Amino acid sequence: MGARVVLSLDGAIVSEVELAKPVTIVGRHPACDIWIDHPAISARHMLFRIEGKTVYVEDLASTNGTKVNGIVSSHQVVHHLDLIEVGKHKLHFFDDSMLSGTVGNLENTVLTEYERTMLVAHAPPAAAPSVAAKGAEDLSRTMAITRDPQVRMGPAQEAVRTDAARGPGMLALRALAGDRKGEIIALEQANTMIGTAGGESALVVKRGERHFLARFSGNEAPRLNRVALAPGSHPIAERDVIEVGAASFEVIVVTR
Repeated sequence: MGARVVLSLDGAIVSEVELAKPVTIVGRHPACDIWIDHPAISARHMLFRIEGKTVYVEDLASTNGTKVNGIVSSHQVVHHLDLIEVGKHKLHFFDDSMLSGTVGNLENTVLTEYERTMLVAHAPPAAAPSVAAKGAEDLSRTMAITRDPQVRMGPAQEAVRTDAARGPGMLALRALAGDRKGEIIALEQANTMIGTAGGESALVVKRGERHFLARFSGNEAPRLNRVALAPGSHPIAERDVIEVGAASFEVIVVTR
């Protein structure tokens, strides 16, 4: 399906990004497909996943959460004109099949397209979403970038460092099968990619002292303790077994 999002801050359009890939990552890390350089945004904050003609929003255990139409959500289907909020930034979702043209003015486009959609559905139009007053101080530097998937993912394990304090022991993965069999993969980063670059892969997200597992790319969902992973992020703990494609890992605790 043809879909796009318009990234805005304080009512001003920052960029318009086509959702051309099965998975589009939004976050503060420069390798993200939609890069938002702001302290309220996690390194990999959330993602858009396209399956057939359906688009899903999935929060990646972000620190400040993801809202869809004002409601905190970890996993949700989005529709034409839905509003996704991450920190102070807004992502307006558009279904290209319902757009008469590109987005030039955010408020007018949302109003016009919403009215047209509602008239077709024989329902009264609703008011356009309010535009927040621009604050005196703008801490963000925001841009959207399109990257080649191989460049974005790099090696099968991609990591972003964090300065969080460590306890006497920390979680790690012991590779039980696959190309990295026998290796110990420390989970001391904010995000650790496991699996095959460009194929079946998953993301281990560290938030404080907790760790979460989320599907990243591929045709099959990762398995956690032999159960296919549902959408969204899921906590992991010692002795859990993770399967990603042909690779499998055991969650262990290692001493510093």
